[in-house]
Amino acid sequence: MSDSSFMTLALNGLVLSDEIEDFVQAWHESDSKEEIFEFLGMTFEEYSLWASDPDTIDVILSARHAGRPLKEAVNDNLRVQERIAARADEAGKLGILRKWIAAQPDR
Repeated sequence: MSDSSFMTLALNGLVLSDEIEDFVQAWHESDSKEEIFEFLGMTFEEYSLWASDPDTIDVILSARHAGRPLKEAVNDNLRVQERIAARADEAGKLGILRKWIAAQPDR
């Protein structure tokens, strides 16, 4: 049986990142015994980031695709965002990312 999780399909280019909500809806409508993060094909770490800021799905997919640690990918993305964040509405997102990074254990 092939893995039809969101992450597998997205990493294989078969669904777009913004289609994740369709998978969340499918989980709610299913009788799956899996946790939502498992159903999506995510680690708990990936899911906790996505749940904190759904706009991070592309960072999560990119990190997984490159085989990079998620915390490292988020840090790199944060640095880029800090350089281009001239608008006040981006400050809140940056705060969410900083808080998420700070809560992660060092490995």
